[in-house]
Amino acid sequence: MNWLREDKEIFISKLNYLKNYYEELKSFESLLFLQYIEDKIKRRAIESLLQLIVEVACDVNSFVLSKSGVTAESYHDSFIKMGEAGIVEKDIASKLARTIGLRSRIIPEYGEYKDEVVYKNISIFIEFYGKYLKILGSKVF
Repeated sequence: MNWLREDKEIFISKLNYLKNYYEELKSFESLLFLQYIEDKIKRRAIESLLQLIVEVACDVNSFVLSKSGVTAESYHDSFIKMGEAGIVEKDIASKLARTIGLRSRIIPEYGEYKDEVVYKNISIFIEFYGKYLKILGSKVF
């Protein structure tokens, strides 16, 4: 792929937003579940960060795919198509696609069950979005 300078700048800007949200989430990596439960502000911050990470990553996916003439039908599909296009390894793309379900569940669910699910996903997001950032950061479009 040979991108225009403006496209590269847009891509880098989007990736930087994602990296910033990722780094903010990573600052909660050592948070214990009890600390998570007891601190409503941290819980809400983490929930918001998980949602923002998914939103921005899917925006990046759509942008990258559009430069190849590919359109994703959904957020989930955007990760699958990134894998099919060879931009992100298929197994990583598949795991990232599963994070879309969490984003959808955060909004309507309440209580302890939601707290457990969100807390367990902090490390998953850190692992796989870290890989995603590393892969896309190394791409030269």
